[in-house]
Amino acid sequence: MRISKILLLIAIAVLALSHKSDGQQARPVSEQLRLAAVMPRGAMVYLQARDLSLLMKTWLASPVHNNFYESASFKNFEKSNVALKFQSRKEEFEKALGFSVDEARLANLAGGASAVAIYDIGKLELVFVTEVTREKALLNTLFQNLPQFQERPAKDGSYYVREVTTDAGRLTQQFCFAHVDGKLIVTTTEGLMIRALANAKAAGEDALLSDVLAITNQARSFNAQDVTLWLDQTKLNRNQLFRSYWIYGNIKAQSADSLAKIESGLINLKFETTGITEQRWFKLAGSERVGHLNSEQSTAFLKFAPRDAQLVEMHASSGAALNEIASQTLFGKAFDEKAVVPENQDNEDSDSDESESRSARRAERYANLDARFDKDVDDAQAKSKNKNPQSAEGLSLSRNPQVTNPLEPILNPAVSYAEMARSKDEVGKPFVHFERAVVIEMNGTIDKAALERTIAAEMRERFVVAGIDPQLVWQDEGSVRFLAQSLLEQGAAYAISGKYLVLSSSKEFARDILQAAQTADARNRLDGDLEFYAIVRLAAAKPVFDKLMRKLDGKVDKPVAKKTDDEEAGDEEIKFFSDNLSSFVSASAIREMRVRRNSAAGILAERVVYTY
Repeated sequence: MRISKILLLIAIAVLALSHKSDGQQARPVSEQLRLAAVMPRGAMVYLQARDLSLLMKTWLASPVHNNFYESASFKNFEKSNVALKFQSRKEEFEKALGFSVDEARLANLAGGASAVAIYDIGKLELVFVTEVTREKALLNTLFQNLPQFQERPAKDGSYYVREVTTDAGRLTQQFCFAHVDGKLIVTTTEGLMIRALANAKAAGEDALLSDVLAITNQARSFNAQDVTLWLDQTKLNRNQLFRSYWIYGNIKAQSADSLAKIESGLINLKFETTGITEQRWFKLAGSERVGHLNSEQSTAFLKFAPRDAQLVEMHASSGAALNEIASQTLFGKAFDEKAVVPENQDNEDSDSDESESRSARRAERYANLDARFDKDVDDAQAKSKNKNPQSAEGLSLSRNPQVTNPLEPILNPAVSYAEMARSKDEVGKPFVHFERAVVIEMNGTIDKAALERTIAAEMRERFVVAGIDPQLVWQDEGSVRFLAQSLLEQGAAYAISGKYLVLSSSKEFARDILQAAQTADARNRLDGDLEFYAIVRLAAAKPVFDKLMRKLDGKVDKPVAKKTDDEEAGDEEIKFFSDNLSSFVSASAIREMRVRRNSAAGILAERVVYTY
């Protein structure tokens, strides 16, 4: 996760200074990835830069560089266990070598095309290769400190080595470097150096290139860009450090978006004046049949998206996923009775000590009015509801036991759908308002009467206290039908536009969606088939996100005061959402992301465009 953050920020720094790709004609893939031929096999990660010298100089000169290192995100990382381990290992190397190992040193070592392969994350076993002339190599820090190294011969050339004691004295490694055939090679173990020298002379079966090419052969239109990353996801999934620090926690096979499904991956970063284009290819352990949206379908959904929608997601499939999304859009998340821990039943014959204990448990149980309180209150009401399943309007509140989602029968003709969401705050008020909608492509007529009955009945079931009979009346506002009611912050609206059904949590959002479709620019279209497409407008969502997360984290604006010694030392608490994540988004300066996904023949392909 941290590597991907820094890569992204370096890319943004290059963009900030208007670096442009050279646009040269593509060479054979084996030539584009030629440095992988120097790397021994067995790496977890291979990272290549087309021009590392320019990349590092641009990164160091960019304001993005300072913004990131001054951010709460980086300060939080500095205090993490993995960062402390890395810093400790780095200091041990620096002490043994007699010079610093940092970004400035990397910029000094770097030539043009450069690459690094990582074999063990914890031990920092790696190979670094950069294309640089011998004359320039002799001027860098390594050759200027030759007296500190021992020269050793190998079958394919000599190299320089120095023993380094790391891991608090428990591990002995070597820091090695050599220059051969216009390449400076640096390794952290002697064995890796000997193997790299052999590959540099004549790449054979021990070269990593064959593993990298295995996925490039299946990656359609692959062409190495400014930065290319290859990874062996199977090995990463087995690595303890990766499992411990991968923030998303989706490594286990039980996860719907599990990394266990991925065998290897290839990622390209291309820097342009308007943003960054990231192309991803993942080789999957198995292939699943997935539906696709054609150009007309995806373009139609794109037209429905208002400009202030901060999240738009298009899906080629429907079924259970759509039913759940539609239900959450209109009614919110359903109450999960299985998650409630039942309280022990009171026993009238128990002694007073047990009675006092029960009272204490009951007081603690309701210290926070969470889902348990809702269930205990609703249990008594549920009996009366079951006795009278018909409301005053004759709307049935009883459900077919075989239908878990009341919208399922109505949405059966659905073909595909798009989710949309937006949020806004109220000026001068501590509130944040969320609106959700789903636009559904239907293959057939829509039973509007059944839809209205179902929505009204579900509203009563979820939000109306037994014995109260509010007037839930459907009304029209332009082309939008909405449920007029007095339920605070809970609404329902729908509209029909041709073969599309719009379900929304508010009439205002439904109205804006219809208006967007009517005024959409015909030139704004998506070409080709796709199975998933998403738009995330970070800049628009961030002010509301920050306000909400600051409230949830209990942060208040305080007058500027002199920092204490602990605060100067960086011991202030850094919250993940309101501090870490928010500061990283600010440092990156990314305003919008667009994600496009397709899969075929066991390869999942994604294209992500970052705009700033």
